[in-house]
Amino acid sequence: MIVLGPHHRPTYLAVVGDANDPITWSGIPYHFLLAARERGLIDEGLNLSLKGRAWAVRRALWNALAVAKGRHLGGYQYQPCFLEQLYAPVQQQLLDGVVLNFFQMFPPSIVAERRIEKHFYIDMTLRQLFENYGATIDDRTAAEAMEREREGYEAAALVITHSRWAAQSVIRDYGIAAARVHTVVPGANLDPLVYAEWARKHRGTANVLAGRPLKFVFVGRKWKRKGLDRLLAAFAAARRQGSSATLRIIGFERGWAPAEYRDIEGVEWFGLIDKRRHAARFLESIAECDVGCLLSRAEAGGIALREFHALGLVVIGPAVNGAPEHMIPGASISIPVTASDRDIADVMHDLCHDRSRFQRMREIALHSRRNALWDTAVESILHFWPHAVDQ
Repeated sequence: MIVLGPHHRPTYLAVVGDANDPITWSGIPYHFLLAARERGLIDEGLNLSLKGRAWAVRRALWNALAVAKGRHLGGYQYQPCFLEQLYAPVQQQLLDGVVLNFFQMFPPSIVAERRIEKHFYIDMTLRQLFENYGATIDDRTAAEAMEREREGYEAAALVITHSRWAAQSVIRDYGIAAARVHTVVPGANLDPLVYAEWARKHRGTANVLAGRPLKFVFVGRKWKRKGLDRLLAAFAAARRQGSSATLRIIGFERGWAPAEYRDIEGVEWFGLIDKRRHAARFLESIAECDVGCLLSRAEAGGIALREFHALGLVVIGPAVNGAPEHMIPGASISIPVTASDRDIADVMHDLCHDRSRFQRMREIALHSRRNALWDTAVESILHFWPHAVDQ
C-alpha cells in the first residue's frame, strides 16, 4: 500500500476560489480534496476566495487600464497583480510546505520561493484553453500569461495532467521534461457517501434491460459546446428510424433550448438538480439510465463521462481533445466532431437494437466503475508522489 512518509511537509490544495466549496470549479477540487485528504495526500484546501466588492473593483480597474493601453478586455485572472493579491493571505502559511495547484499559474513571488514545493494538476494548458475554447483576450496578454505559466511549470517538481493530450502540450509547447510530467485521469464528482450506498445496492451485473427500451442521458448546462443540439437532432432521427428509446436531459431547462428541439418525442427535461442539497436525486437520475451521452465540440476531459462510468453506464462521448481518455475502452463509443446527425443516430439506433453488444459493453462498464472514482485517481498519484512510500 502506498502511504505518505513519516516526515512529509504540510500539503495544500490550491485553486482560484475556495477549494473547500463544492461549487468551485464545478466541484472538481472539492471532490478531489475529499479523496486526497482520506489518503493523507492533501492536508488542507486553501480558501483563495474571490468574494467581496474589492475583487470586482480591481478587475474593473485593470480592464479600464488595459483598454487605455489599446488592449482587449479579459485576462485579469492571469495577471501577477491578481495572483499576488489572491495568495497574499496564505503565503506565509505555505512556507516550508507543499502546494498542489489546480490552476495553471502561481504568483511570481511563489514561483521564485524555494521554500515552497510546487506541483500542478491541470485539465489543459493555457495554450490549449486559448486555442480550443475561443479565448477573447488580447494576443499580447495571452502570450505574456503563457510565458509566466511556463516559468511556473519550470519551478514545479511535478506537472500532473488530466490527459495525455494536456501532457503533450506541457512537454511540447512549454519545454518541460517528460520525466516531470504525469497523467492521471480525474474521478467522478459524486458524493462519496451517497455513492457508497448506491454501490452497496447495485453489486450485481445481471441483465439490466429486461426487454425495455434504452434510456439515454445527458448532463450539462453549456448546450452549444457540450453538443446538446447535436444529441437532440440525432435522437430525433433515431426515433424516426423506429427507436423507442428515451433521452433524459439534466442540468438544462426545456425553455432554454432552441425552439426546434423543445418538442422531440421521448425527451425528458429534468432541468437543474442541486448536487449539494440533492446529491442522491442527482445520482439516481443518472443511474436509472443506460447510456450517458456527451458530444462536446471542445472538451479538455469531461467529468460527466466519469460520472456516467462510475454509475456503470455505457458512454457515447466526443473524440476531441482529452475526452477519449476519460472513457473506458470497451464500454464507450467515440464520436468525431465532424459526425453528422445521421451518423450519431445510427450509433444510437444500433445500440438500441443490438442488445447482445450493448450488454457486453454494460458488463464492462459495471465491472470497471471504480476506475472512474477519485479514490482511484488519488491512488495513482501516490505511486509517483515524491513524499509517498510503498509500505
